[in-house]
Order: sequence, then structure tokens, then C-alpha cells
Amino acid sequence: MSSGKRDPQLSEISGKLDTLIRLSALSLVKGIKTQKDQIALLSDAGFQPKEIADILGTTSNTVSVTLSAIRKERAEKERKEGTSPGESVVAAEAKSEQEATESAEKT
Repeated sequence: MSSGKRDPQLSEISGKLDTLIRLSALSLVKGIKTQKDQIALLSDAGFQPKEIADILGTTSNTVSVTLSAIRKERAEKERKEGTSPGESVVAAEAKSEQEATESAEKT
């Protein structure tokens, strides 16, 4: 592929994989009611704002604005719960559950 041309078979496979990934993403967010929660889930799954917009049929600007609001909410929640900025809310909840379990086992 040093000539810059792409193998047609590889392009076809890549296109099919992309379709499967998008279908999987759609089925993943199907039961989620709010667009905000759908965007959060897809972002957490590693999709970029443009990809999320394409999957949900909205604009990348809408996705970017929503992601900004989500990040602010998560930062505020982390601040209130006393988690460190690099520690995810999920990790903090798991840590809290583990501490509660250990505390209960001691009694």
C-alpha cells in the first residue's frame, strides 16, 4: 500500500465493519430514552462526536455541546463526592462499594 492506493477488498471489509459497529451502537442506545444519555454512552464507548452525530442523526455541534455539559456535570459530581479528577465516577462507586463491603465484613 505504499503507492497510496487502497485494496478494494480491504475497503469493502472496512465498510462492512463500520456498518456493523454503527448497528451495534444503535442497538446499544435503543433503550436509552434521553439523547444526552445516548451521547454519554457512545462517547464512553470511544466514539468521536462526528461519529455519534451520524449514528444518532443529529449534528456534531449538538453532540459537542452535550458532551461539554456532561463533562461539567461529571466534574461537579466528582468534586462533590471527593473523587480525584482522573478517577472515573464508576471507579469511585466501585471503590465505595468495596469499602462498604469490607466495613460490613468487619462487624
